[in-house]
Amino acid sequence: SIAFIISSDNICFILIYLCMLEEKINGYLKDLFPLNRSLTGDDNLKTIQYLIDNILEGGNIKSISSGEKAFDWEVPSEWNVKEAYVKNKFGNKIIDFKKNNLHLVSYSTPFKGVISKEELLKHIHTLPEKPNSIPYRTTYYNRKWGFCCSENLIKSSEFEGPFDVFIDSSFNDNGKLNWLEYKKKGASNKEILISSYLCHPSLANDNLSGIILSCLLMRKLNEINTHYTYRLIIVPETIGSISFLSQTNTDNIIGGMIITCVGGNDKLSLKEGFDSSHWINEAAHLSLKSITDGNYLTYPFVPDGSDERQYSSPEFRIVTPSIHKSKYYEYDEYHTSDDNLSFISSKNILQSLEVYIKWIKNIESYCYPERIMKSCEFQLGKRGLYPVLGGTLNQKVHEENKNGFDLRKFDFNNLTGKHLDAFHWLMHLSDSNNSNFEIARISKINIEIINESIEIFKIKKLLKVNKN
Repeated sequence: SIAFIISSDNICFILIYLCMLEEKINGYLKDLFPLNRSLTGDDNLKTIQYLIDNILEGGNIKSISSGEKAFDWEVPSEWNVKEAYVKNKFGNKIIDFKKNNLHLVSYSTPFKGVISKEELLKHIHTLPEKPNSIPYRTTYYNRKWGFCCSENLIKSSEFEGPFDVFIDSSFNDNGKLNWLEYKKKGASNKEILISSYLCHPSLANDNLSGIILSCLLMRKLNEINTHYTYRLIIVPETIGSISFLSQTNTDNIIGGMIITCVGGNDKLSLKEGFDSSHWINEAAHLSLKSITDGNYLTYPFVPDGSDERQYSSPEFRIVTPSIHKSKYYEYDEYHTSDDNLSFISSKNILQSLEVYIKWIKNIESYCYPERIMKSCEFQLGKRGLYPVLGGTLNQKVHEENKNGFDLRKFDFNNLTGKHLDAFHWLMHLSDSNNSNFEIARISKINIEIINESIEIFKIKKLLKVNKN
């Protein structure tokens, strides 16, 4: 929660901090939204450099050359655009790449000529069911050209030919595909992969929101000591993750997350990893249950969507769930010009960030507690872990303190029934075979209470924790 970001002792300071962070996020969104990101190109590199300069100092730019093989794929030529437009018979630019880069089909070939209405319509993409919207379309691996515009435009009096069509694009066979990579070293060499993608131009939720959130999350991780090592990559979707996997030793990667579509207004949701019982998946559910009181959506894994397809393939089998606010495919604005800065908000991104931070906390907490002595119950009273006043156990009026323990100021005489219940379950299940997640599930006690109780038992030298 936000308490993980800063101390909750000063509410005014928190509000000021959040307002400042919202303003920062709004600035990032405004600066990055217009850039024409694709699989490759100058604006991809500009985006990566901006993130390094403004959010994630110390990030590295990695690359793979055009034409290089990456498993069954070949890295495409580097593509850039200077200008693209369509002029009608009156000489007016009715479609203009400079006004909205969604107007040009990504990876369009160069073209210059005067063509008829009939011919132009062969190269035009619209959404009749959303007549005011511009669709997002690509032609990455099929060399042709095209434009996108609203259905209303082609039905208007402005759409009169002949048309002057101009596309000033270029392909560099000696170019590069670039991505951002940042590694935060933990106590263990075992890695958690955090992956996001940057190939979508002028689409705010999908996926400018994910790019910014992933950098903010990584910046926070860099401020704290962690058990696991965390590796962030921001790649062009599909070919980028495939290229990364082809260039990287993944033996230490034990799980991960895909950060995408985290800025919309819809209910928080989880797309599970391919192994729904995996502890990374459990950690995601626990974070959402804690933040939303269980009021979130769950989508089961299917080998479709984003780069979980690559990470979960047979060679790698990396479990990579995703938490969203307005999941791809599930909102009407998806892959249209309506997925703009008005569709998302910095507040929604911060709400998603809160859940991701909680997810990281749960990942870091994952352990197998093991009692130091396994015979019978511990005598908790002599260790200050049992009420000195008899008769208070399970008495509801005595259990109104819901604040939990602050381990920095813990008074062992101020116990709650919830923690005492957790102590009993820990004494029963802490045999190194049950994780803290399993203990929470079996006992039906909140994972935070279980984790606090484990820390208390560690302080009292009653158990040790084994990490996976």
